Amino acid sequence: MDVGQLNKVIVFKENTPTTLGAGKKDSYSTLLTTRGSMRLKSGNRALDFGTLVQNRQWELIVRFQTELETNLSQSLKVEYDSRTFTIDSWEKMGEKRFYYRITLNEQTN
Repeated sequence: MDVGQLNKVIVFKENTPTTLGAGKKDSYSTLLTTRGSMRLKSGNRALDFGTLVQNRQWELIVRFQTELETNLSQSLKVEYDSRTFTIDSWEKMGEKRFYYRITLNEQTN
């Protein structure tokens, strides 16, 4: 992976639930803004409770950063190009210069 290919602005957001009455409300705050490479891996359409939804799976590659190492989990949201993604899985790549390969899911109605 060449650093020049990491040309997309990626925002990682973490959930910090706030109390709302007897329950909690999801509140996402910015954890990290970095650069990465996005690539569409697959996509399909499905019928979900009478509505048509599109499911897309993306591959995100970002450089290793300590904020990600300590906070990377499936509860994070990823924003790119005004779209929101959920994290499905991730793996560390490389020997000397580490990168993360993160599989993202996008669901649109």
